[in-house]
Amino acid sequence: MAGLHAVRAVLSATVVVPEAIFERHAAFCPHTVGAQLAEQLDAFVRRESLGYYPALEFAQQRGALDEQLLAALDQLAWLGTSLVRDELRTRLRPLFASVQVQSMQALAYSMPPVRPAQASALSRLAEHLTPNRARFDLLLTLLRKRADAGDLASYVERASYRHLSQAFDTIEITNSKVLE
Repeated sequence: MAGLHAVRAVLSATVVVPEAIFERHAAFCPHTVGAQLAEQLDAFVRRESLGYYPALEFAQQRGALDEQLLAALDQLAWLGTSLVRDELRTRLRPLFASVQVQSMQALAYSMPPVRPAQASALSRLAEHLTPNRARFDLLLTLLRKRADAGDLASYVERASYRHLSQAFDTIEITNSKVLE
């Protein structure tokens, strides 16, 4: 009789945490924080005549952002990523032998993918700076009767999406790969 084989897979995705979660656990709304940060960052960019929106850290180092607003962002981002981490483990653990979070990032801290001259720049910047989205990379282990990887990447993607979609407003799987 053949034994079980451990197959490892990597899954990368971006999720949006539901507003109701923040209403239950936070004192302030992520959309309000994102909109106010966007206004301050936009004013800084126009004052400095930059052709791009920098990451928040750049503007913070130059004193262009309100420290209390950044503290609110930090709290909401911590809450959001903690909740995402918990949901990942809770919802994926029944499917896989192990679920390891390799990396987790609140997207608000990354470089905004919008430029000041683009249409709807301020609203797109506010959406980016809203701390309700997280990007993560997971290392998953599956136990299989056969050693062949076959169509496991597709299975990992479909099964993960099905189980995670119940917990988040949106989920975008950006990569899934079976490791040899």
